[in-house]
Amino acid sequence: MNIGNFAKKPELIKIEIDTPEVIEVYGDKIDFYIYDSVDINTYFDFFKSQSDQDGDKLASLMRSLILNEKGEKVIAEDSMLPIDLSVGALSAINERLGKSKTKASIPETGNQQD
Repeated sequence: MNIGNFAKKPELIKIEIDTPEVIEVYGDKIDFYIYDSVDINTYFDFFKSQSDQDGDKLASLMRSLILNEKGEKVIAEDSMLPIDLSVGALSAINERLGKSKTKASIPETGNQQD
């Protein structure tokens, strides 16, 4: 199977921060959009900035990852999210990027080679 068969244009997906604490403070769940796949540099930079505890780099990456339904950035350079929403967004992005895998269309039954 050709690796090119799995290449696709990224699509926007809706992410919801819906913890009880967020709903209690803000009165509702908070949503934003991210692309379902990112380039490899962004992927590694995102996880590296967390392990290196590089807050400036992580804040910059979150500004570029957190989008509205039109794919536009929603956090201005001179603005910051409240810490509870930053942590919620970080957690949601972490979960999504950590599961960024393409599903192969391989049959579940029949003769399969490992």
